[in-house]
Amino acid sequence: MKKLLLITAFLSTILFAQDHTFESKDDRVNIIELYTSQGCSSCPPADKWLSNLKEHPKLFKDFIPMAFHITYWDFIGWKDVFATKSNDNRQRYYSSKVWKKNSVYTPQFIINAKEYRTWFTNQSFPNFKNQYGGKLNINLNNNKLQVSYFNKNIKNQKIYLNVGILGFDYEINIKRGENKYKTLEHDFVVLNHIQKFAEIKNNKLEIDTTLFNLEKNNKKKALVIWLSDYNSEILQATGGYI
Repeated sequence: MKKLLLITAFLSTILFAQDHTFESKDDRVNIIELYTSQGCSSCPPADKWLSNLKEHPKLFKDFIPMAFHITYWDFIGWKDVFATKSNDNRQRYYSSKVWKKNSVYTPQFIINAKEYRTWFTNQSFPNFKNQYGGKLNINLNNNKLQVSYFNKNIKNQKIYLNVGILGFDYEINIKRGENKYKTLEHDFVVLNHIQKFAEIKNNKLEIDTTLFNLEKNNKKKALVIWLSDYNSEILQATGGYI
């Protein structure tokens, strides 16, 4: 996604006053991406499955789920309130550039940049393979974000730094479209996502940056950071509730 650096517009208007520190283990933390839409009648079961992971004991330790809402079903009659064109582009990039395919669909699960169709068979939780990922540490204080990473297997390499804010506990009353009259519940919603160029030098990455401000509300949020290479391979991730 070399051309997709700024993923979503910034929201406003508060700072994160608390200090938050998160650290990965040495094994790779797995990334679960769900591409979904409030205008898709097949999506609510996938959204519910993702929501059920909120209380999983290995959440943020072994895996991080994220729901990217897309816009291309908005024409059916209901505009998804969380959808962005950049999420559409991200999904299409996977399909065309990573997997060499020419179609996208919802709901679609992607695990560590690979299509995960097994969910449609039994909706079971995936079996993750242990893989070294290096040590990723992040600290957030007053919107100042410090990221440090060490990987014994990567001496020098240009990569992507991904920063995401996830929202939880949303209930949306759908008034039109395929899910008309339903109240849909959403968690792990990607509210903001930016992607920046970064570079590992001498096995290390050190970045200081300013995090975007967020709209003030009473919803639970989480900060997630993940590193990926130019082939979309997930290197490491960490995060947690803020």
